[in-house]
Amino acid sequence: MAFGGGSRSGEGAGSRAMGGAAPRPPHLIKPEEVADWLADSVNRRVTYHRTARLAAQDILERGVDLSKSRLGAYGQGFYTVTDPSGLPGDVDLRVAVRLRHPLVGHADEVVRQVDDVLMQLYGRPVRLTMEAAQQVRKAFTEQGYARL
Repeated sequence: MAFGGGSRSGEGAGSRAMGGAAPRPPHLIKPEEVADWLADSVNRRVTYHRTARLAAQDILERGVDLSKSRLGAYGQGFYTVTDPSGLPGDVDLRVAVRLRHPLVGHADEVVRQVDDVLMQLYGRPVRLTMEAAQQVRKAFTEQGYARL
């Protein structure tokens, strides 16, 4: 099983040797590489991203592309969980997401933080739209939170 990671330039690059395996995309890591990949991460667990079969294939081939993400509970993003049971989707991708400064907290606390940023941005309560979610993500990134 391949794990989603992050871009590590140079790894997996190179041409196919005669009879050899195809080069591994740089966003995929082997199970034995997970511990080293997550060593400097706040999250040191493999998590799951449940999605549609075609989306899973695209993620495995190309990596995560946030522009293809739908609007979730906390905005547009790549959501992962420790237990995917009960979530919609056809495929559970095992992912190793390295985060050094994530936005964490109880769901209610994170909702309040998102609402606070929306209030700062728009000066009034607003519904979380795709445009607003992009602005919230930008604001959190500017505050030093991990960009995902």
